[in-house]
Amino acid sequence: MHIDVYDFDGTIYDGDSTVDFVRFCLRRHPSLLAGLPGLTPRALALLAGREGLTQFKAALFGRMAGRIDLATEAGLFWLDPRTQARLGKWFAKTPRDLPIVIASASPEFELRHAARRLGVEHLIGTRCDPATGELTGKNCKGEEKIRRIREQLGEFTVRAMYTDSVKADGPLLDIAKERYLVRHGVVRRL
Repeated sequence: MHIDVYDFDGTIYDGDSTVDFVRFCLRRHPSLLAGLPGLTPRALALLAGREGLTQFKAALFGRMAGRIDLATEAGLFWLDPRTQARLGKWFAKTPRDLPIVIASASPEFELRHAARRLGVEHLIGTRCDPATGELTGKNCKGEEKIRRIREQLGEFTVRAMYTDSVKADGPLLDIAKERYLVRHGVVRRL
């Protein structure tokens, strides 16, 4: 199967959608703030390299899932005009002659509504149970994106890869025929 692959955060979405989603939830549910100090040791461990991003995300979403319905909040997040305004207008002008895959480290439950809104059928993200906040599997980054695309679509070739990070998406860029760097809606061929 021939596909075009797009990273999401910093590429299609101008910013980090997970950070914005958490902020959105905190604005709507200020009581969540009470659980954040408990994450301080985990945040410090993450910054010091003693804990991975996967573990931190699981702890964060686990605390939130115990208090709010993450799936419902994700739907509301993508209805918010401020969120919609951060979706890159350039994306609508890209070729649609091949299947499009969004491959992101953000949780699939969070991006599902965005993918639908953008008309993208194939979404690959970090697997996270919105009912519990539990991550099932690895953070969907680097080589994991390739493994997960292959798991969902079978063997594939990448015509074009769009990303904001040559480092994070190096494995996909290495196998893409065309490579594009996206920064704040400006697309540049590598």
